[in-house]
Amino acid sequence: MESTLPFIMQVFDRHFDAGKSVFGELSKKIKSRKALDLQEELFFFKLFLQVLEKVHFENKQQVARAFTPFKYLNKNLRKVHHIRLIAEGFDTYFGEKRADYGDYEKQIAQNKKEVYTQVYEIILSITLKDWEDLYHQVRHYSEGLSVLTINTATTQIINEEVDFFYFDTKSRLDPQTLYEIFNGLKRVTALEKIRLSIGLNTIFTDKVHLQINELSQQMESWQRSQLLLQHLGSFLGQKEKVSKKYQLVLTQVQNAHQEITQSVAERCRELFTKMLH
Repeated sequence: MESTLPFIMQVFDRHFDAGKSVFGELSKKIKSRKALDLQEELFFFKLFLQVLEKVHFENKQQVARAFTPFKYLNKNLRKVHHIRLIAEGFDTYFGEKRADYGDYEKQIAQNKKEVYTQVYEIILSITLKDWEDLYHQVRHYSEGLSVLTINTATTQIINEEVDFFYFDTKSRLDPQTLYEIFNGLKRVTALEKIRLSIGLNTIFTDKVHLQINELSQQMESWQRSQLLLQHLGSFLGQKEKVSKKYQLVLTQVQNAHQEITQSVAERCRELFTKMLH
């Protein structure tokens, strides 16, 4: 059976080159947009390695180890994303009267600076050899793979995600679960793209993908208000007395968040029962 190596490495090469390029730019200066681009590429690397783990299940830990030099960076790039979402949330709810909430805006700026400094230090600690090792490991574990093997591995991961969605929508959808569903949807979408790029059909129809996309966008708004509530709650928790101006905005954010949580939960239930049945 024909090896998928040329196809599968073309897919990986595109992401690898993009990731390495944006990494190089970030080693000169941290910019949030570029940091988010790198986060996306690392997300892809990790997912790609998960596919290879399924194929080489007897060497699963060895395959996973290829991502080790980027693990800590990945974790901290998430913090860049989070502080950016918190800043966007601030603009939405405090923007018009931002002068009245200078102390909170200052706190966000301070946290942003801390996160950026940490990410910059991690980037400087990652070597060219770490990048080369990752590439060689991926190439090594991709040797001799057939289209059928990739088909089986991606189908398995997608089925696991879908089972997880189905199981969780039947129980209570708490913030942690919604966050995991949000990431699961990203994995499903990325795996479907990998399938298409090596000539396989997608598992879900265009209609289902459209619904996944709409739900993912709504979940981004949900995550924005969720993070703002956590951050604002922690900021106000340090004060002896919470002033009325903050109480008003806090109530406003809580109400909006409750509404979007309800809507997201309903959409999840609707989509995942449809996807499975």
